[in-house]
Amino acid sequence: MLGLLGKRKLLGQRQEKLLAEERAVIERLQRVLAGLGTDVQVNDLRTLADAALHLDELFLLVVAGEFNSGKSSFINALIGQPVLREGVTPTTDQINILKYGDHPAEQHRDEYVLEILYPAPVLREINVVDTPGTNAIIRRHEELTRDFIPRSDLVLFVTSADRPFTESERAFLQRIREWGKKIVIVINKIDILQPAEVQQVLAFVRDNAGPLLGRSPEVFGLSARLAQRAKSNNGDPAAWQASGFEAIERYITDTLDEEERIRLKLLNPLGVTGSLNAKYKTLVDNRLTVLREDFATLDSIDKQIDLYRDDLQRDFKFHLTEIENLLNEMELRGMSFFDDTVRIGRMFDLMKKDRIRTEFEDKVVGDTPQLIEARVQAIIDWLVERQLRLWKSVTEYLNRRRLSQNREDMLGEVGTSFEYNRKNLIESVGRTARDVVSQYDRQAESAELAQSVQSAMAATALLEVGAVGMGGILVAVLTGVAADFTGLLAASAVAAMGFYIIPSKRKQAKSDFHAKISELRDQLARTINRQVGSEMEASIAQIREAMGPYTRFVRSQRDTLGGIETELAQIETLLGRLRGEIGRDPTA
Repeated sequence: MLGLLGKRKLLGQRQEKLLAEERAVIERLQRVLAGLGTDVQVNDLRTLADAALHLDELFLLVVAGEFNSGKSSFINALIGQPVLREGVTPTTDQINILKYGDHPAEQHRDEYVLEILYPAPVLREINVVDTPGTNAIIRRHEELTRDFIPRSDLVLFVTSADRPFTESERAFLQRIREWGKKIVIVINKIDILQPAEVQQVLAFVRDNAGPLLGRSPEVFGLSARLAQRAKSNNGDPAAWQASGFEAIERYITDTLDEEERIRLKLLNPLGVTGSLNAKYKTLVDNRLTVLREDFATLDSIDKQIDLYRDDLQRDFKFHLTEIENLLNEMELRGMSFFDDTVRIGRMFDLMKKDRIRTEFEDKVVGDTPQLIEARVQAIIDWLVERQLRLWKSVTEYLNRRRLSQNREDMLGEVGTSFEYNRKNLIESVGRTARDVVSQYDRQAESAELAQSVQSAMAATALLEVGAVGMGGILVAVLTGVAADFTGLLAASAVAAMGFYIIPSKRKQAKSDFHAKISELRDQLARTINRQVGSEMEASIAQIREAMGPYTRFVRSQRDTLGGIETELAQIETLLGRLRGEIGRDPTA
């Protein structure tokens, strides 16, 4: 049997175009949601696919309501025959789809859906669905109803006159409303009320349903029991009049004429698509908000790294200046030593090489190597402390982010992939940072860095570092300087024409000493600067390596979700245009 929209002769060119556009927008949303991967609920994908499939079926009228509200008896009255079981306990434990058939028959579509064929005239134009009670004790019954609602083109919500519009009915109607469905309310069992009470119940339901549905709904009061009696007795005018059933039949056959059914059929997938589009647009918007905060965290850590680098470079110059001052002071002492020692009056002393050397080492070199070694160690300790402080800062930012995510219910009841991956990455980076801080051994780090500086300095001075340390290296270098000059001076003293040579040798010694100290100053500065810079960049690289997976995840998700956000916004606009072209919103 052709579906309502399968009868192409009923559709004009404009409606054909709208039908094609609907299919296209559904397919577009399917492609967009595929970009969210496992974060999209399987039921939502199935619902979206069903929305497209049901465009080819007959108009689907879904009867919903709490158990014992009289849904089955209402359908039996509509069909005119007791097709469905009735009872005071939940009798419907599956979805029953009533379709037209030349002969009564039943066939299971799946475990929970029974297709019932029956030769009733009304079923030539519409399919009627009987659903389990929405407040059934068996939760699966309510799930069946909830999952089937999106397929409906019109929902007849049946409530009982003895307990109309309960809180659970209110909640279920709200869920139906979210799917953008046309809802008609049927108050069954009015035969148990007095006429005045019937009007009170009708008014009560209209007044309470209106704000919930955003409009004043069609509300019909009837007695399915009396309607069945009237039809089974070959026409009982009194029972038929009292049943109030004629109004709902007239609504179904006249108000829901073919044109109106086509309009509702076209609007149905727009409601489903719009609901799912809004659901995942909210999810994406919320996740982008979270990612913006993640980016703020990454930016803060980047700023901390930049400050770390700037502070090191600025403060390092101060520490290096102190070392330079020690060498400058030694140079001044050397100049004074040459002025006092290299003169004619001390010519015989100058011949005593060892004595002059000892005097030079005491008065000029002094404790300069030890003082320089102490300053180098201070630089190393300062650098190690700054590294630890940087890791603590990273740990603090990540802990703050980790704690804030516990308050972020926006990440999704919908799916878990995004939340799971993001949480694990933050935990992983945070755990790495915490481990570095907790296991950070200042002494070991300091000793390792000192060793690298010493090795570099020894290589520059062409010495074997051995176990002498930085001070020993400087002693060796400065002692070598002393040996050079004292040997030079001793040679000058014994040379012929010494009276004339000594003044010029003093000048040469001072010039050479200045050059030696300048070279030593430059060597120290280059070596320490290179080692400190290398250590600084290594520590920054270690942090960036630890942050890498989290950073890549945030950037990748921002790009992906940003594209999805744009697509969903465009789909939202398309849906609004299609609703406008098809006609007024069925829920309005």
